[in-house]
Formats: sequence, C-alpha cells, structure tokens
Amino acid sequence: MMHFAQLLRRELNPVIAAIVSAVVLIGTLGVMIQGRAAILQNGAEIILKTSPVDPRDLMRGDYVRLAYEDISVVDGSLFKGDWPEKTGFAPVWLTLETGEDGLAVPTAVTHEKPEPANPKAVYLKSKPVELSGAERSSAKNVSVSLRFGIERYYVPEGEGLEIEAARNAQRTTVAVRVSKDGEAQIARLMIDGEPLYQEPLY
Repeated sequence: MMHFAQLLRRELNPVIAAIVSAVVLIGTLGVMIQGRAAILQNGAEIILKTSPVDPRDLMRGDYVRLAYEDISVVDGSLFKGDWPEKTGFAPVWLTLETGEDGLAVPTAVTHEKPEPANPKAVYLKSKPVELSGAERSSAKNVSVSLRFGIERYYVPEGEGLEIEAARNAQRTTVAVRVSKDGEAQIARLMIDGEPLYQEPLY
C-alpha cells in the first residue's frame, strides 16, 4: 500500500487540482456569504448615529466612510473589569443599550465578553486594538479609537454626495445587526430615519 507521504509527493493532476481549488474557494465564499446573511437575519439590531465622510474609491465606486459618534472613540471612564497586564493587541467588548431617542450608546467597555445581565443590552466586539497594562492606572483619562468592520459602506457611484450632505446636517443613522459573537453587519443606511439603502440577505 502506498504510504500517505508518497501520495503527497506525487504530482497532482492539474484538472483535479483545479477542481479541488474551485471547491475550496466556492466553499469558503459560501461560508462567508451565509455567515453575513445569518447576522443580517438573526442578529440583534441597534441604531447608531454616524459622522460619515465621503471619499472616492476609484476601483470600486463611491463609498461612505462611517465614523460612529458614540462608539468609534470611547472614553476611558467606560472601561470596567480587568485590564491586560502586558501590552498587546486584543478586541474589546462594548455593552450597548438603546436610549429614549432610539440610539444605542455604550454603557461599558470590557476586555472580556460580559455575562449577559441585561436582556436589552447588545454586546459588540471591536477589531483588535492595542491595549497597554501601563495605561490601566490612567485608563479613565484616555480615549480609545475602535473599529468594528462597519466603517465603510459602498453606494452607487455619484450617490455618496447625498449622504455627505445629510451627514453635515446630522441626519444620517445606520441600523446594524450584531451576532451573539459580537460581529456586526450594516443592515440599513438611513436619512431622517427612513431607509436609503437596505442590504439584501444575499
């Protein structure tokens, strides 16, 4: 019987290699698309106030760069619980609660995912950010910039200026769906509370 290592050393038929590569690629894309759709369909919805900027991406058309007024930069006074002893990159968790105006605002920032104590709270995980143990003692005096993977939203070319004008008038909000793992997807971009763009599941 041919040893497994010998099989690996044999040259793979180009046709078979192409088929295997295509299956892996399609499977990976399918998992990504289904994961996004699951968040849009089942994720907890929050509404965030934005301060977008409208640059132009020559390769992909217009997009709106979104900065979120309440979560893109968080105050150190919101940090709760343990802080990493060593400097390094790690995500942080925001506990978000919806106020009387319908907008979600952070009530706490933690290094670890908090235990769900409030059924109305939504827990949003940031992209890794540099956290320093040396800053622990002065954490309440610092602000931390955070990203969540929802800072860019593509729109049909030429339509970004309308959103930019709405931004200047503070009329733009975004509906975001958040999975149980803290991953976020933009569901709707709104002006004056009315959907301007809505993301399809697929």
